[in-house]
Amino acid sequence: MRREAKECKQCGRTIYFDGICVSCRAENERNRILALSQEEITVAIGQICREIEEKGKLDRESGLFMKLLDYRDIDTSEIAETAWKKNLFHPCEMYKDAPDHVIVAMMEKIKQDDIPSMLANRLLRCLAVRGGEEVFKLFLELEKNPRKWQEKLYVSPSRYAVEGGWSFDGEGRKLRTNFDKCYPMVKGTAEKKMRSPVKIGTRTKEKCLRCGCGIVNLMEIDGRDPRLDFLGIDSVVKAKCCPNCFEFSEGDYCRYTIDGESEIVYAEDAYEMEDYLGERGLAELTSNTYVLGERPVPPRYAADWEGGSSIGGFAFWIQDCDIRLCPDCGKPMKYLAQIQWDTVLDAMEGNAYIEICKDCRIMAVLHQQT
Repeated sequence: MRREAKECKQCGRTIYFDGICVSCRAENERNRILALSQEEITVAIGQICREIEEKGKLDRESGLFMKLLDYRDIDTSEIAETAWKKNLFHPCEMYKDAPDHVIVAMMEKIKQDDIPSMLANRLLRCLAVRGGEEVFKLFLELEKNPRKWQEKLYVSPSRYAVEGGWSFDGEGRKLRTNFDKCYPMVKGTAEKKMRSPVKIGTRTKEKCLRCGCGIVNLMEIDGRDPRLDFLGIDSVVKAKCCPNCFEFSEGDYCRYTIDGESEIVYAEDAYEMEDYLGERGLAELTSNTYVLGERPVPPRYAADWEGGSSIGGFAFWIQDCDIRLCPDCGKPMKYLAQIQWDTVLDAMEGNAYIEICKDCRIMAVLHQQT
């Protein structure tokens, strides 16, 4: 039986059930967390610690923990202490503010040759999230002098480091793979979008060589806006892609110039495909009215299923954290922005991710979904 179209009772969006849509529920929960007093946050951290102590895992309160982390950037030292005593290492973000003695103990454990590879995998992720000079030195040591458990891991310690927003190159130089600030993209108006220093989905006059769909600047960023000083970009950059082929690719690249232009880098094995998006989808994507928020938010603000679109900070990786190596210089690129697809194109799911290598003036545009 065909379901009847209804309207979300909060925003009016078309849904097929009574009540409010997923996006509005997520917004309401975000506002609830943002409204918590410091005393209420302390109580909530106590709840999280009690579940870990009693059950040895974070289950019922896991959603609460992630939202407190994302929206309020809570100090996780007490949670990390409790989790360490119970040998609990998931989610790794619990160790963001782990006390020094916990980190020392974790480092001593991971230096052993005979620990299970799965335990090593979890310890690497937790240590990467905590970061710091001593963790950096340890990862360098493990990269140069692998332990026996590393034989069963798929990637090297430098690739685990990106979980914490950092990595290092072949010469052992530490590199940041995230920006230290985050700004959300918020709903505005068509007029405000015209003036916004960051725009999602703007048309170009180009057509895709693979499918014929109209090419878009998936995101335009004017780094000259004072809010975006942290990016270190003193011009306009445009992440250009085909919004139709993009969903089916393993990641596309584009080169940008300092005068605000960019050019798609087509893979040598690019193949022709059908334009599934069409003019209707292109019009929907480019008519969104998202604008750059006025104030910064915590770095993990958008690292949530319904985190929305943002620039800077941390992404919500639906699959695995995927920081690409620059195709020109070979160094890890830097995560730049995230676009939650269903907020700008109803027929799409998942997230778009944009990464940048400022040295080589190249951007990567990636897609992940369930």
